[in-house]
Amino acid sequence: MSEVIDFEALIKEVSKTCLGENQCGICEKDDCLIGYCKKGLLTSLKEQSEFIDDGMDGIPYDDTKIYDNEVIIDAIGFILNQCKNCNLYHDEECIINIVRSALEIILLGDYQEYRGSTLLYLEDIKNVDKEIADKVFQAFMRRKS
Repeated sequence: MSEVIDFEALIKEVSKTCLGENQCGICEKDDCLIGYCKKGLLTSLKEQSEFIDDGMDGIPYDDTKIYDNEVIIDAIGFILNQCKNCNLYHDEECIINIVRSALEIILLGDYQEYRGSTLLYLEDIKNVDKEIADKVFQAFMRRKS
């Protein structure tokens, strides 16, 4: 990948989706989808690596907290703009893929296959939930830098 991931911007964006310790108590990073994202981003930042081995396997599916879908949609729009559209070189263990996948679990109940292209992704999620796909597209366009 030629472009550098802006880890600080991603951490800030994911932090906006966090319910906070007032609602959750102590952050259980390994049991919380958002905490897991923040932990992965911090690890990637510290190691200056875009990839986390087995990062997809560690996503905590058991997180049943109710998040604000509009904030999650906006975060996915931002994240899609951070994606490098790797196409055939897409790697499931890319931190962008891991974070987006965790947010998809909140929004759609499961993570979605990402085929290395934002446009293909947006088309694919239309088959899951057209309304959410339209909102994600709008957030993606609004968050373009």
